[in-house]
Amino acid sequence: MPKAGISYGPRIKAPDYDQIVEAATTSVMQTFGVKRPEDFVGKRPEDLLVKASEIVRQADAEMALHIDERDEALAHLWFYDPRLGLARTAGLSTMGYRGAIARVIYGDKKHALPEVQSNEELAKIGKALKVKRVKDPEAQLLRAAPIVRAARTRRELAVRFMQEAVLALSRKPYDWKPEKIAEHAGVERELIYKQRATAAKRHGLA
Repeated sequence: MPKAGISYGPRIKAPDYDQIVEAATTSVMQTFGVKRPEDFVGKRPEDLLVKASEIVRQADAEMALHIDERDEALAHLWFYDPRLGLARTAGLSTMGYRGAIARVIYGDKKHALPEVQSNEELAKIGKALKVKRVKDPEAQLLRAAPIVRAARTRRELAVRFMQEAVLALSRKPYDWKPEKIAEHAGVERELIYKQRATAAKRHGLA
């Protein structure tokens, strides 16, 4: 929301996040070789598990590479060149957008952002907090934000399918132990316990 006493530059047009999410979803489904969720019937859960865990690893690597670029651009635009609608431009909720700025500045996404009454005060606080100045924040934001959103979409979908595969492998006729599932997926055993519990709860089995 605009704040009294602060002047804002022109809005930055948001990318088409609906299209980005749709493309990312299609990409995941193609990796699994299906077009619809019901097409997963008959797929081998051990194969789905491996593919899903690989999608998650790739998505995590992409987000790690680009999320700071996105959030540094957001922080610059918040402190040094205020704009309206930055949450929409970044493809985030208002809370997510403020959390992204707080994370890159304070290392804590729940940390409150400073409340100020002028552009000069904002810039002064930004300098005191050592908020990084970005050479072309608009371009950096528009480059990094869609990559992060697409990667997050692929990750969230793959995690859900991974959870389903873990649950299936934990039950008959497989009866795989968490250690075997973790080894097959290339992940820590603790993650398998969590995913199995989440999937079981979703199906009313917990």
